[in-house]
Order: sequence, then C-alpha cells, then structure tokens
Amino acid sequence: MRKRIVRIWDVPAGGLLPALITVASAFCIGGLAGMLLAAQVGGGGHDSLAAYIEGYLAAAKSGSVVLSPGLLSVLWESVRWPLFAFLMGFTALGVLGIPTLFAVRGFLLSFAVSSFVRMFGGTGGILAFFAVGITGLAAVPALFVLGVQSFAGARELAGRALSGKKGVFPFGRAYWVRCALCAGAVALSAVLEYWAVPALLCSVAGLF
Repeated sequence: MRKRIVRIWDVPAGGLLPALITVASAFCIGGLAGMLLAAQVGGGGHDSLAAYIEGYLAAAKSGSVVLSPGLLSVLWESVRWPLFAFLMGFTALGVLGIPTLFAVRGFLLSFAVSSFVRMFGGTGGILAFFAVGITGLAAVPALFVLGVQSFAGARELAGRALSGKKGVFPFGRAYWVRCALCAGAVALSAVLEYWAVPALLCSVAGLF
C-alpha cells in the first residue's frame, strides 16, 4: 500500500520539489501583491466595495433575497482554475502559463480576504473564511497538485522541444489517478459553494 501511494505522487524527472517551489512562489508573490493593493485601495473604490458587501449582508439578515448562486456560475468558478492548470501541462508554454495562473489566483484570494479584514476588522476574517475559505480547503490543494504535476510535465516538454528529442507524454497511470482525486476535490468544492456557503453566510451575517 505504501509503495502504491508513493508511485501515485511520483512526477517525471524528479521534478516534484522544483515544480512545487515554482508554483508556490508564484502563488505567494500574487498573494503579497493582492494584500498590498487591498491596503492601498481607498476613496470611491473602497466605499463602493464596502457598500456592496454591507448591502449583501443586510439582505442576508432580513432573508429578503435568495443568496444561492447559479449552478453554472458555481461550476465555472470551481472548475476554471484547475482546468487551466491541467490543460497547460500538455504544452511547453505551461512553463510560463502555470506560474502566471498561480500568481493571479493568489492575488485574487489575498485581495478578497484582505479587503474583508480591512473593512470589518477581525470579524472580517470570519466572513472571508465562510465566503472563500471553506471551498478553498478543497479547491486550493487540488489546484496545487494539478499545478505541480502540470508544471513538471510542461518543463519536460519544453526541454524536449529545445533539445529536439521526441517522446511520449511524460506521465503515466499515476497522473490520471491524481487528476481523478483532484476532480473529486473540485466537485466537493462546487457542492459546498452551491449549497453550504450561502446558508453559512446567512448564519453569520448577524455578526456584521
């Protein structure tokens, strides 16, 4: 069993650690940029965002609106990031595209969380957790798994393209096992986003 688990997490050419460092660094750089930008936003932009969130919370308190998002929008929001990471693993361009993807994702998550905290203080962290943190517990690890293996594969393909060598796609059965596990995590994230998050936001709306 242990050997089987180890084989599942093998990536080609010993590329696990360099790929992980690359995508994690891009994610952290994007996250830092999002945090800094959220700290600098002021004036009309800050007031408009605050008014929108406060109106949303007021509606949740009164129960005057249905907060459940559309199913298709939830599916797209949940699937698009891991899908892009997955697809870019089949091309040498993923060497540039995957770090960019992670930087953008880190920026958006950090900006959202930082904006909540800036507007509402410590309780804003609670709101951010219910808004993006719950689904992120499943979606972000899946994105990292896909991103790491895709970056390792893209780097292998780029090396072959530069050297003129030919070969089969550098992943085998373990690659598809990891993809299946990530697909399950993304599906769980979509289910939570559609059914659980609106109800949980309504339950904590009274704190704000």
